[in-house]
This record gives sequence, C-alpha cells and structure tokens, in this order.
Amino acid sequence: MTAVRATPAPSVPLLDAAAARQGDEAAVAGGATWQGLMEQAAGHLARGVVALAGRAYGLRVAILVGKGNNGGDGWAAARRLARLGGCSWVIAPHGTDVDTTSEAGENRDRFLHRGGRVGDLSELDAALAWCDVAVDALLGTGISGSPRDPIAPATAALLAAHDRGVPIVACDIPSGVSSDDGSAPEGAVRADLTVTFGGVKRGLVLHPGAAHAGRVVVGDLGPGYAPPDVSWAALTAAGAAPPVLAPAADKRTRGRVLVVAGSTHMPGATVLTAQGAAAGGAGLVTVAATAAARAAVTAQVPEAMTLPLPDDGGWIATDAAGAVREAAHDSDVVVAGPGLGHGEGAAAVVSAIRRGARRAVLDADALNVHRDDPAALGQHDGDLVLTPHERELARIGGGTDGADAWANRTQRVPELAARYGATIVAKGPGTLVAAPDGRVWVTPTGGPALGAGGTGDVLAGVIAAAIATADDVPLAVARACWWHGLAGELAGARAAQRPSSSAILASVPAALARTAELACNDPGWPLEGRRR
Repeated sequence: MTAVRATPAPSVPLLDAAAARQGDEAAVAGGATWQGLMEQAAGHLARGVVALAGRAYGLRVAILVGKGNNGGDGWAAARRLARLGGCSWVIAPHGTDVDTTSEAGENRDRFLHRGGRVGDLSELDAALAWCDVAVDALLGTGISGSPRDPIAPATAALLAAHDRGVPIVACDIPSGVSSDDGSAPEGAVRADLTVTFGGVKRGLVLHPGAAHAGRVVVGDLGPGYAPPDVSWAALTAAGAAPPVLAPAADKRTRGRVLVVAGSTHMPGATVLTAQGAAAGGAGLVTVAATAAARAAVTAQVPEAMTLPLPDDGGWIATDAAGAVREAAHDSDVVVAGPGLGHGEGAAAVVSAIRRGARRAVLDADALNVHRDDPAALGQHDGDLVLTPHERELARIGGGTDGADAWANRTQRVPELAARYGATIVAKGPGTLVAAPDGRVWVTPTGGPALGAGGTGDVLAGVIAAAIATADDVPLAVARACWWHGLAGELAGARAAQRPSSSAILASVPAALARTAELACNDPGWPLEGRRR
C-alpha cells in the first residue's frame, strides 16, 4: 500500500495572547487539566534544552522562574531534567513563598520537596557562571512592557550571559517581548532557542521580537488545544510556492506588466523595477518612461518593450497621463513610482493609474504624491497594492513620523488596508502584508541583506509579476514578499549580508526555484527550526 502524504498547511496561524489563552481553555474544556498542560509544556521545554546542549547527562542548567505559570513550566522542567541526568539550579527572584497559581505552586513544591537546588537574586551571577544552558521562564505571553523589579535584574543578567556566549532557552516567549506586536523594550531577553506551546505567537515572527527569539520550535499541546480562527499568519513554503503554470501557458497568460517609473534624473529605478517584474515571472513587460529612462531600459532589459512619455525638465510631464491611461487598458497590472518624482506630472499620471488600471502597485513616489491627500488612495477602480517603507507609511496616514508608524504598524496597517480597500505592504524586518478583508501575513524571510538602495524597486516589480494573473491578489503579494526576502537571504549568504540590490535581483529566480523545492521537501519551513 502506498502511503498518502497529508496536504501541507499553506500557512501557520499567528496567535496573540488572547487567542493562545483561548486555546488553553478549549483544551481544558475538552478534558485536559491545567496541570496536565503544564506538564506537557515542561516536557517540551526540557527536550528543547537537551537538544540545544546536545546532551542530557551531567548537563548544568540555570532556570530563572517568575511567579506565574511561565515560572511553573520552569519548575516542572527542572524536575524533568533531573530525571534525564541533568542538574538544575533554579533562581526565583520573587522567592519561594510568593503567591502563584495552584499548578505552578504544586510544581515548585515538588521540586523543593525533592531537594532541588534553589537560589535567589544574590546567587544569580554564580548560577549563570556555573551553567551550560540558561532557561528564561520569567514572564509569559500576557506580559508587556519593560521588565520591572525583581525581574529586571534577572533579565539583565540573562542578556549579559547571552553576550558571554551562554546558550539561552526561552519558555514560550522571551521575557519582555510582546506576544501581540513583537515589541522588545530595553531589558527584553535574547534567546538562542524559544520553545513555544500550542501555536506560534505573533511576537516571535514580528520584529524586533523575532530577533530576540532565536530559533522557534512549537510544542504540541494535544488535539484539544484549539485557539480561535485568527486573521494573522505566516506562509509556509507550501503556501509561498509559485503557482504551477499550465502546459500551454504563453507570455500573455503569464501576465502583462506595465512599468511607469524613473526619470532623466533616476533611470536606474526604472531598470530595477522592470527587471524585478521579469525575474518574478511576468510574460510581457512594457516600460512607459521618459527618454533617458527608456534608454537605460533598452540597454539593460532587452526583453522589455518601451513606451515614450513626454518629460518636463527631465521629470514626467502632466500630459503623459493620457498615454499611461491607454496603456493601462492593455495591461494586467501597472506598477508605478520608483524614481518618478514628486511634481504635478507624477501626480497626474498616478491618478490616471488609480482610476484606469485593473490592478496597480504604487511604490515610492507614487505614494509620496499623496502626502497632502492620503484619503485619495481610497479612490481606485481596480485592485490596489501600496508598498510603503516606514516614512512613506506615515505619509499615507500610518503615523506622525516613520518611527511612530513602524511602532504601531500591527494596529494601523490593517486599519489602513480596510480604509483604502487596498493591500498594504509595510516594508521592513518581518514585512507585513495586510489585505482589505482583514487577513494579515508576516513575512518570515528576509533580514539585513535587504538593507540596500533599490531593493524596494525590485520588490515592486516582483509583486506586479505575482499579481498579474493571480486569483487572490493579497495572497499573491504575500508570496512575492516571501520570494523577495529569500532572494535577499541567498544573495546575502554570498556577500556577508551586504549584497547590492542588483545581486538580490539576480537571486530572485533562484528564490522562486528554492521555494518550490522547499514546498516539496520541507513544506512547513521556515518556522520550524528556522534561524533568525
């Protein structure tokens, strides 16, 4: 008999603290007990410690415990590690007489009754100097903000130990990291491995929390663990894989992309956007641009066709709008903005695209022309995709400035997507893709390799290619961000994480192929065992 392989999940749900708690409650309502769930979590945590260390017998583990259920997991894990031949030194900043839940208290008492080694903050430095691995079981998913006394000295000591090279394992989430928005205030723990329970928390994928989490593994809490359906997710390789083309697919069925970008002053943006569309799989790419930008395209993107647009002092002229509107009717998607300029001509052309394109991707200057009237972004006739970085996000209504917009993106980006009826790509570490129907994806690929000028131009082109013939535009955008992030990783691996945007562009086809390969061989990647 041939085994039937289960269909891999296209995405991993991302839980906030409330959803995770409801999952626990559902398990208990279905017959589990709170003590049983804690024992399961402790087992996963102990196995994670052993796996990170590579051995169990003789392993010395410092476990820092808080007064809640996260600390209870730590007390129970200390007992389990002892059974495996390890030696645990538990540090309890609140002491051993503090009030706690009945489950945490029971596990604390069992460890103490067996003569387990316990200390307070006065022994913290000694325990961290003694151990082979340290465990952060101080604060759980329901806590936000900077750690306060007496936890603050403990998290500070764990940070210092991490800097010295002591491996750190976080229980459920690194202490101080918000499970809801990934914020990591001063004092938040940095872990090499996070063992989370039941499901992946948002804050383990959102940045900067993702950088504090290290590798993330999920400990199963059984079939009864059933959090509610959530709108947030991260694509797996199976969900991010490029759709399979029909045997008879030709250049038109692969999608017709019109690029409206660049100027005499910035022709390179035109080239990168057009090349991004071609590398992303578009069948036909046409570039509508001024003379200098067209010359650059002709020299560097031989597969692209060009459409002349009038210019005004090197920038696109106002009377170019009519030609762009007409060309948009013969295209599946229009991508506009990189290097376009901020003048009246750019504003007129972008307005024509919003009103005339079946699908449009607005990036860079196509967003900036709306800084005085961002509400106009809600006035579009077709599918609209907006791709702001943090400063552009603020300009289109996401905050007072870039820092404010980025810090509050988890709330504001979905709100903007619904308000404008557009898919919004909030670019940055852990890029967010928010659909107007409420779905949100966090991009788990990418990293510092994407921090080079021109990478956004490449992404705009790749997104245009991905949505040109897609049935589900927001999902196709999330896939494109996944491919672009992976292209950055592949290029970064060859350049000490400092590739140029051209090198990232050159890696886009390999990223598509790698995603398809992973979808077949490791469909759950990249969350399980992923290095961050």
